[in-house]
Amino acid sequence: MRRAAVLILVAAGLLVAPSLAAADDGSAPWKSAKALRGGLFSAQTELILGDRAAARRAAEQAMQAYRGELRERIRAVAPDADAGIRRTLRAAGRAVAAGDERALAAARGTLQGAVFRGAMAVTLDAVRAGDVAAARSWLLLREFRTATRLTRPGADATLAVRNLERGHIAPDAAAQAVNKDLLDAYQGRQRDLLGDADTAAERNLPTRLAESAAQAAAYWPLLAARYAEDRGQAAADALGEEFQRLAAAGAGGDTAKFKAAREAISAGLESFTAAPLTADESARRAQQLLRFLALVPVEYGRGVKDTRVTLDFEVQEAVAFHTGAVAALADLQDQLAKRDRARAAAVKDRLDELGDIVREASEKTEGVRPEADVEALTNRIEDDLAAAMPKDWQMPNDESDYDLIALTLDRLEAAVGAQQYQQAEQARLEAYAFFEFGPERRLKSFDPGLATDVEGLVWFGAVGKSGLATLIADRAPRREIHETRLVLDEKLGDAAATLGDSANKATVVTNSAIIVFREGLEAVLILAAITASFVGVRRRMRRPVLIGAALGLVVTGITFVLAQTLLKSLERYGEKLEAVVGLIAIAVLLLIMNWFFHRVYWSEWIGRFHRRRRELMKDEKAGFFSAQVLGLAALGLTSVYREGFETVLFLQSLELSAGTVTVLEGAGLGLGLTLLVAVLTFALQRKLPYKKMLIATGILLALVLVVMVGQTARTLQGTGWLSIHSAPIDVPYWAGLWFGVFPTWETLIAQVGALVFVIGSYFLAQEVKVKRPQRKLAKDPESAPEPERETASV
Repeated sequence: MRRAAVLILVAAGLLVAPSLAAADDGSAPWKSAKALRGGLFSAQTELILGDRAAARRAAEQAMQAYRGELRERIRAVAPDADAGIRRTLRAAGRAVAAGDERALAAARGTLQGAVFRGAMAVTLDAVRAGDVAAARSWLLLREFRTATRLTRPGADATLAVRNLERGHIAPDAAAQAVNKDLLDAYQGRQRDLLGDADTAAERNLPTRLAESAAQAAAYWPLLAARYAEDRGQAAADALGEEFQRLAAAGAGGDTAKFKAAREAISAGLESFTAAPLTADESARRAQQLLRFLALVPVEYGRGVKDTRVTLDFEVQEAVAFHTGAVAALADLQDQLAKRDRARAAAVKDRLDELGDIVREASEKTEGVRPEADVEALTNRIEDDLAAAMPKDWQMPNDESDYDLIALTLDRLEAAVGAQQYQQAEQARLEAYAFFEFGPERRLKSFDPGLATDVEGLVWFGAVGKSGLATLIADRAPRREIHETRLVLDEKLGDAAATLGDSANKATVVTNSAIIVFREGLEAVLILAAITASFVGVRRRMRRPVLIGAALGLVVTGITFVLAQTLLKSLERYGEKLEAVVGLIAIAVLLLIMNWFFHRVYWSEWIGRFHRRRRELMKDEKAGFFSAQVLGLAALGLTSVYREGFETVLFLQSLELSAGTVTVLEGAGLGLGLTLLVAVLTFALQRKLPYKKMLIATGILLALVLVVMVGQTARTLQGTGWLSIHSAPIDVPYWAGLWFGVFPTWETLIAQVGALVFVIGSYFLAQEVKVKRPQRKLAKDPESAPEPERETASV
């Protein structure tokens, strides 16, 4: 049992020692701090092993370690902390002499808090004095908020000292940033320690309970001043007394008193944030909370079918996102409670319930809650948050997405370093999801080339670098992954700068016009290609196509009007919805092309035969709701709405930056230019020679199909429905933007297949409608039907 305790103690020491020893640069404070902690750790180990003499020697070494610059600076700047350290060392000596393991553990916990309190005071004093060297040295003696896969260790204090050294920030501003970072870290660690104490009490681990409770109580003086500022000195004093009771109960092993103090502390700390967030930080954290929360049912649904776990990895993802949501809510709880205490409490309770559901699914494979329950509970939480949050918190915030992308890319690199390429691929997909549902839509509106570069670096490669998808698939080493990551970070920084300056009205009008004009040209191209051969007696076939196109415009307008609600409800489907629309458009185009080649393209040749003439006229006189007419109308509608849907997405993103009126000005300009091109295009059709016009129409149809197939295949890759393997070619972004050409084997093969279909249809039509009748006519000239007396011409 004692050996097990030693192993546990050694493991604990390895976990906490880096906070004091990770950056031992040989300076006196660091040597002293390391020896101070190490001495008591050794004393506790020897006491567990039963060697009191060795334990006393180790305790004496710890007392001797508190000397030199460490003691002098703490005594000068924070005499209360100095007194607490010396008092705790004496208590540790008494515990060793008495062989009291629990008391010694409590002393170690208390000492930790006292040392950090003194170091924080010295650090802030050095920063205010502009002493960068001392500030940097003492800042290493600190705690960090526990990092998770969705949070990073705080570095604001380090950055503030660096900016102070470079003259970019004043000493008082730097001290404020350092103080805020440290307060956030110590509150986070106190929360963790209280959780550890709860676990120790439940599992009857008295030594662990004593140390965790004592350390949590020792962190209270670090937070007390902020608490008094927020809730008054009387409340701070009362809560401080509860922490003293908690430490005493932990040291004495009194579980009942510990639980009573713990309940009082939980009530007192509810909705308290030691390091209050700025307005911008609150908005960013709120967006992270909403994003984490929305992803829980998505991942849970991927891993659970009915009441059975099918993909444990996806359930673990749901657990991770729930953990991130809990941490984000903790940072915002006090502000939410001030706005609506009842709803804030309801959100916390329901989020806890959601956590129980996903954790249960992570621990067993049968009898778990169905996806519908998770989604319904998440919707209730989101409704409460929407009612409690200020409106500016609910506006999309790119900064929060960049934070999440960086965090996820950190995980990707770590997974690659551990040779866990499946986890790395999952992290890559998550990073792309954060980009796709966040800044990408707005970025495509302002700088489509930059958006394509970012997307390429995540997927198949760009700007001379292999993409992360390719590198992970090839099991590339971490060094190569990191090289692409550096370029990706640079591009993401450019994206942040671009979007940060993008609300200029002239920029928004210009980009709105370009978006509408670019997407409108594609629709005009399709309509022109299809209707170019509808001349003479077939001119009436233009009507259903144009009616369908008009309906597409109407539906696009309705979608824009309903964008605030419709696109919000469909946001989670993103590229999946775009992919479905694209597939439908391709299917309709393929059907129409098959009909076109076999029944229209070669009408000049078959017009010489009376029987074919009568069949053609019969088809032309069919009712308005014939399959032919409905197909043409469907083509017009899907061709326009496919581009219209994408346009609405982009314009919606611009609207967030500059408002509806500005966006509509640009959209109107772009639509006017599109209509002008459309009129010129259709007018020119009437002046083209018929045979040349037919040839041009076929080429246009082939181009439209190839472009549409390439773009839709790329969208399918973005949704994960189509695999991705990079091709050894470098394609500029405009080739993908205008012609749907991307450097992946899947997109290129799909486009080649589409081209083969077009060419195959041409030769098949020629064989069936021209060459076969010609061969038959050569063999039996008398079998030729009487030629028509009139032919369609222009």
